[in-house]
Amino acid sequence: MNAKIINPFLSAGLSTFESMFSIAPTNKEPYILKVDMGHPWEISGLLGVTGDYNGVVAFRLHKVLSLKMLELSGMVVANKDEQEEMATGLVSEFTNIIAGNAVSMIPDVNLNVSPPVTVSGRNHVISWPRNYPVIAIPFVTKHGPFEVDVCFK
Repeated sequence: MNAKIINPFLSAGLSTFESMFSIAPTNKEPYILKVDMGHPWEISGLLGVTGDYNGVVAFRLHKVLSLKMLELSGMVVANKDEQEEMATGLVSEFTNIIAGNAVSMIPDVNLNVSPPVTVSGRNHVISWPRNYPVIAIPFVTKHGPFEVDVCFK
C-alpha cells in the first residue's frame, strides 16, 4: 500500500483529534492488521472509499474514549441512553472528518467517501477485503488508545 495514501490518514487522525478535543495524540508504529485475529476495540466507525482507489477506513476505539470525546465536545446529554447514542454518532462523524481531511490531502487522486456506519460490541467483526492488507495506525491519548485502519486496492 502506498504511503501517499496512508500518511494523510495518519496526519488527519492527529490533527482532527487535537482540534476537536484539545488532546494531542501520539501515533505509534503502523502495522499490518491480522484480520482473522480478535481485537480489543468496542466501537468502529467505518466508511467506504471509491474512485482511483477503493477501500475501507475504520476509526476504532474503546467505549470509555468515545464517552470522553462526547464530554470534551461540550454536547449535553439528558440520560445514559442518549449519551450512548450521541457517543456512537460522534464516532461516525469523527470517522467522516478524518477521512474527508485525509482525502483532501491526497493530490491528483479522485476519491469519494461514503457516509459512515458504526459497528459496536466486543470483538465485533469487520469484513475486510481478503486480497489486500489492512494497515493499522495506532494512537495513544491520555484518555485511552484509538486506531485508524485503512485498506485500499
